[in-house]
Amino acid sequence: MKERFKFIIAGFCVGFAELLPGISGSTVAIFFGIYEKLINILSELKIKNISLNYKKLNSIFLFDLIIPFIIAMILSILIFSNLILFLHNEFTYIFNILIGLVMILGGYFLLKDLIRLESKTMLIFFIGFITSLLLSNLSSTSININFINLIFAGFIAFSFFLIPGISGSAILLVFGLYSLIIESISVLNFSVLLPFAIGGIISLLTMPKLISYLYEKYRDLLIMFFSGLIIGTGLLIII
Repeated sequence: MKERFKFIIAGFCVGFAELLPGISGSTVAIFFGIYEKLINILSELKIKNISLNYKKLNSIFLFDLIIPFIIAMILSILIFSNLILFLHNEFTYIFNILIGLVMILGGYFLLKDLIRLESKTMLIFFIGFITSLLLSNLSSTSININFINLIFAGFIAFSFFLIPGISGSAILLVFGLYSLIIESISVLNFSVLLPFAIGGIISLLTMPKLISYLYEKYRDLLIMFFSGLIIGTGLLIII
């Protein structure tokens, strides 16, 4: 019961974090100590694991934990999407400054214990920083809002949701799609949400194993890269 309650609270916080373009839901999951278990569960999404045996499924996917987590996350997103949209539209300048500062501080705290005087690790950080500059050249004026591109946006955003570091919302903000997606959630615009969700499902089925492997093998380098990406994006949002 204690662990289930932890997953419920974590799901609520993860959902709220994903609405803010500065804090990764996966980073919040790490804070609650459930990230590794979540990735392991997602990596088991295979055809061979499909069964009508509930006990078998529960032993693999931990339904007693994952279902309350997902429900709490969805409720959080639905509850707070209007508030976040209001703040973003009515206080855009202040909102962007605050989000930018959160991203810069978040990036700093991610890398502060990992900084080494090795050229390789610092190079990875600067690659992340430069990537943020390249991504900033993309905007809603250069990305057509159509079914295929919304699938792509869902795939990218959910992939970043799975990785500790930059949030999926931050990527949407860089792409110029943040307001569209948040507004679509608040009014349940399924013409936008459906292709976006399809992209998210594709990511869910393909990315966890790769992410789990990379995170296990190259954790420090990945955090250095995403720290550079976060700090660079935060600076660009403020500017």
